[in-house]
Amino acid sequence: MSDQPPSESTPSSSPSEEEEEAARVAQQVAGNKRGAFMALGLFMVIPLVLVVATGSCGSTEGSLRIEGGPHGSFTLTPTDCHSMQPYGRMGANLHGAGHNDGAIYPTVDPLEGVRLDIEVPGSCRNSNGTDCTVFRVPRDHCSRFEVSVEHTNTTVNDVRLVRGHTRVDCTLEDETHVVGEVVFDGC
Repeated sequence: MSDQPPSESTPSSSPSEEEEEAARVAQQVAGNKRGAFMALGLFMVIPLVLVVATGSCGSTEGSLRIEGGPHGSFTLTPTDCHSMQPYGRMGANLHGAGHNDGAIYPTVDPLEGVRLDIEVPGSCRNSNGTDCTVFRVPRDHCSRFEVSVEHTNTTVNDVRLVRGHTRVDCTLEDETHVVGEVVFDGC
């Protein structure tokens, strides 16, 4: 017989059922916390990856064909676009993938009205896409000149995004022919 009263249990090296159950519950809670943190991380990372992977909020569709004249012949098919608000202009920068791939600049000038400028691909003298050859497409040399730029209801980093289109068929004084259509949104 034992000297201990019957209500007290003898200490043993193996955990009791209650201790085992408490350990299982603690593992489940820890697993749930890990799962919750992983899910939270995915919900935060996936949208960021999508924005970074696409590189832009905006979309462009169409192209302009430039033929003849002193700038040669080329086709501008924009792959990306940005608002020109950070540069103090109401307009869009519709450009190719690289700094020297050319661009289309539909803008609304407070004094001149709607304008269209073309940046010649391969003409930039700096590696960051600055100091490029740009020429104006004057409205009075066009049989079709539809250039539209308007604000959207979206603002990103204090920049109001724009949408619009450019539909032109123009022959400039230097015999440069500009024809085509580009539609843009969320730039």
